[in-house]
Amino acid sequence: MITSAMMCGRPIPCLRPAGAFFLGAVAVLCFLAASSADAFDFLAQHEVTAQFATPDGKPMVNAEVRAFAPGEPNKPAVTGRTDAQGKFSFAADRDGFWSAEARSPDYVARVMIRVGGEQQSPNWLSSGLVVAFLVVMLALAIWYRVLRARASGRRR
Repeated sequence: MITSAMMCGRPIPCLRPAGAFFLGAVAVLCFLAASSADAFDFLAQHEVTAQFATPDGKPMVNAEVRAFAPGEPNKPAVTGRTDAQGKFSFAADRDGFWSAEARSPDYVARVMIRVGGEQQSPNWLSSGLVVAFLVVMLALAIWYRVLRARASGRRR
């Protein structure tokens, strides 16, 4: 049986086994997580800029650009136009080799862009696992509060 001490005439709640389990689980998660940025790596995007020029080195101004994601060579992921310097920027949502094609009335230029591919430290704790663990912990905390509210309602 769990007892509580008295302070100012009111009982002080003790740490129950479910609360201890919750605190222990949070401590283990914090210990195992390599860095807080790794937990949200699946939301990351890379800003990519490509510059297109004619064979004589002049920028392809206001050229129509189509960028293709890795593994989807026939479906443009991003479209737009180059700026005054012949540059086109877009957000790449995945790593791999992206291709981009710029078309002006006189020229067509194509480029392959390697996105990501940096050597990453091996981390067996995936982002999805971290999010799933946090959802389970939230559900346990809510369940614990509901049980505690029911128990306090019976005492009255």
